[in-house]
Amino acid sequence: MKAFLLTLFLLPFCVLAQPTLDGLWEGTMTVGGIYSDQALPMQLYLTVEEGVIKGRSYVTLPDGKVLRMDLKGRLYGDRSFSLYEMNFVGDSENDIMPEFNRQYQIVYKPDLWDSTIRGFWQEIKPHVREDRRRGRMVLRKRKDERA
Repeated sequence: MKAFLLTLFLLPFCVLAQPTLDGLWEGTMTVGGIYSDQALPMQLYLTVEEGVIKGRSYVTLPDGKVLRMDLKGRLYGDRSFSLYEMNFVGDSENDIMPEFNRQYQIVYKPDLWDSTIRGFWQEIKPHVREDRRRGRMVLRKRKDERA
């Protein structure tokens, strides 16, 4: 009986401690092919509501400019998700028009200490062709700083 009551008491705290996909993710994405080692810094800011993912990508180019794109996608039951770039985010600070849009296939690995998302991106083309641009990505959940 004591174990049952202890479980009922601790259950809400355990549920709150679960890592989520929502938030800021930082890491790198490769360019120049799936096997390339040439990487660019990347951030994703994601929110999830009823299996629908919305967010924004930030890719820092070699010249220091940041390319920003709005994202939308779907989270699946096996913790994988797909995203595609919907809109270029242009303003006075972001005038870099992308050469192409990407779609992403990603797996989310929740971990209390070190959550990661890993996957692949590819250029969106009307037909699958060998000359489409592709790469990998690895990002880690940014830790919330505490005062």
